[in-house]
Amino acid sequence: MTTVCNRLLGFTAAAGLGLALLQLMLPAPPAFSSDRVTLPLKTAVVVHEDAVRLADIADFSALGEKLQQQWGATVVARSPLPGQSRFVGMDAIRIRLKQAGIDPAAIAFQGPQDVRVTRGAMTLPVERIKQAVEAQIRGRMPWRNEDVIVDGITFDESIQLPTGELSFQILPNRNETFLGRTVLALHLLVNDQPVRRVWVNASVTVMADVVTVARPLGKNQPIEPAHLMVERHNRAELASDVVSSIEAALGHRTTRMIYPGTVLQSSMLALPPLVRRGDLVKIIAHSGPLTITATGLVRQQGGKGEMIRVVNTDSNRVITARVIGPGEVAVDF
Repeated sequence: MTTVCNRLLGFTAAAGLGLALLQLMLPAPPAFSSDRVTLPLKTAVVVHEDAVRLADIADFSALGEKLQQQWGATVVARSPLPGQSRFVGMDAIRIRLKQAGIDPAAIAFQGPQDVRVTRGAMTLPVERIKQAVEAQIRGRMPWRNEDVIVDGITFDESIQLPTGELSFQILPNRNETFLGRTVLALHLLVNDQPVRRVWVNASVTVMADVVTVARPLGKNQPIEPAHLMVERHNRAELASDVVSSIEAALGHRTTRMIYPGTVLQSSMLALPPLVRRGDLVKIIAHSGPLTITATGLVRQQGGKGEMIRVVNTDSNRVITARVIGPGEVAVDF
């Protein structure tokens, strides 16, 4: 019996010694439970870059600068749009750490399960932009500065931009006339990087001196200074042939009835007739160096430059001639 017990004890001791040797030969299991570092997460943060990094949402103050340099720059999420918020969860953080080659099991996170991340933003300097838009219009327009009113400058004033140094460029549309409704492109840059393009609308009113009728004028009535006055009107509302000075209208007659307040147009005026029906006129015809004249009888009155019907008294033929002066008409070959 004693012999058997001794044998059993010897076997047990040998087995224990073998197990100890085997444990020394096998690699030790990771000691994460004792080597893990504690990293507190913040409840809410404000970021100013496009990416959210671990150093933005975690407090590295108790871990030292070395770990902050190793782990802090790791991108754990994309930032929301300026002025907006999003939540970054702990599971997403662990995935990003693993993708960056950092074992998430080495970190014991403390704090909230989700960190609220808000992107810092700045609003547009509305008045500064409006002043720049007006200056851009006045610098490019073909009109006299004192004749122009720029107003109605509108754009989306609610836009929020990333924080930084703001600059902008203002460019008009191609072939812009700078008259009436005017559209410009506002290019916004932050730290010299383009971030948005915004359309700006403006109203450009160009005032012009025009001649208006002060008293009623009948058809074929000669124009006199007392009939007219000069007023300023919006150029965008005017016809292309408006009369801009009283002197330009004097010496003409009206082609129709014109009422007070009407803006005078050149189409409403005609020069007084130089020839009248029944007048005898000289007909002049040029053919190279040769000039031929004849006598004609006017069939209709006409002013200078107008085409009228004339009877050649020598041949009794009706021709069309241009009035060139009192008692003279010309035939064009």
